Amino acid sequence: MISQLLKLFHVNNISKLFLVFAVFSLSGMLALYASDILTAFISNFLTNDFLILFLRVVSIFILYQIIVLVVAIPLGQFSYFMSYQGRFLKKIKSIFFA
Repeated sequence: MISQLLKLFHVNNISKLFLVFAVFSLSGMLALYASDILTAFISNFLTNDFLILFLRVVSIFILYQIIVLVVAIPLGQFSYFMSYQGRFLKKIKSIFFA
């Protein structure tokens, strides 16, 4: 099972896999926290709950893309996540601009 995870995430050993998982988890938590702060600020000016929810989802998506790179730097995984972002953006482009 571990060997399948190593292949799936394109890493060589378990320690790099642990660092990749740490970056993913920390980035997700920080993106949710930052989105909560941003949504609380925006909700002072808007009253439409649907619009606030939509802005929260969009802000989570955008903030996560930035935060994952920032968190990857101190953990030494910046190059891995830059290539991850490149693959991700290619998939997004093919979905929206096909």
